[in-house]
Amino acid sequence: MFARTKFLRIPLAALALLVVLLPPAQAQAPAAQTPAATPAPAPKPAAKPVQRKMPPVDEGSADLSWVQFRGWLLGVLQRGDRRALAGIIDGNILNPLEAPRGIASFRKLWDFDGETRDVKDTRDRQLLQELSVVLQLGSAWYQPKNSPRLLCAPYVPIKWPLDHVDPYHSGAVVVKEALVKDAPSHNAGTLGNLSYDIIGVRDWEVADKEEQSQQRWVKVRYTGAGAARDGYVPAEHIRSAIEYRACFARTPAGWRLMEYVLGIEYLGGE
Repeated sequence: MFARTKFLRIPLAALALLVVLLPPAQAQAPAAQTPAATPAPAPKPAAKPVQRKMPPVDEGSADLSWVQFRGWLLGVLQRGDRRALAGIIDGNILNPLEAPRGIASFRKLWDFDGETRDVKDTRDRQLLQELSVVLQLGSAWYQPKNSPRLLCAPYVPIKWPLDHVDPYHSGAVVVKEALVKDAPSHNAGTLGNLSYDIIGVRDWEVADKEEQSQQRWVKVRYTGAGAARDGYVPAEHIRSAIEYRACFARTPAGWRLMEYVLGIEYLGGE
C-alpha cells in the first residue's frame, strides 16, 4: 500500500505587540475589602469521543458503463499496460503534490517514460498498484464547483465526516471484522475486532515483528472492555482520508481520469 504521508498543522502566531502598546498601570489607593466571591463550579469532565462508523459504499455500481470500465481498467493495471492507461487520462488532469495540470506533468510525475525502470519500486509501478487498490474499495459521487460530476475511488475521502473527525489523526477501517492485535504480528494476541469503524491512529507505518515478513501495520488507539490501549491493524484494512484518490468523469468519449490527488482537498464533511 502506498506509503502514508504525515501532515503538520502550524498554529497562528500570538499578538504579543498588544501588551507592549498598553499604557503602564497607574498607582491606586487600596481598595475596600469585599466579601469573598463564590467559588466557580468545578468544570465538567471532558466528554468521551463518539465512536463513528463509515459503512462501505459503491455508488458507481449502479452504472453499468462504470462497472464495465472499472473491470477493463483493473485488467489494464494488472497487465501493466501503460499505453492503455494513458489513453483514458484527461488532457487537463489535476495532479497531486502541486504539480501542474495536464497529462505531460502526469507522465513526468509517474515516470511513464521509464527513467527508473531498473529500480525495484519504480514510480509508475507504484501508480499501477495504488490505482488497483483504490478501484477495489468502492466509489462515491462528488460534485466540484463549476465542473462535471465526478465518481471518486475510494469512497473514504468523499464520505469522511470532516465536521466531526480530524482526518490527520484518524483512519477508516474498510473491512468487516478486522482483527486488532496487541503487537504488530499475526501471531500476536487479539484485542478485538473493528468493522467499518473510524478510529484514532498513532502511527501509519509499523513494520512486522518478524524481519522477513513484508506485512505492514497501523498503530491505532483501540477501546475495548472499557479501557483504551494501543493495538495494531493490518495496513490494507484501514484507509486514511488524505491518501490518493482517483476521480473519473463520463464523457462522450467514455470514462476519463480527471483527478489523481491526495491531501485534504474535496473531503466530504458529512
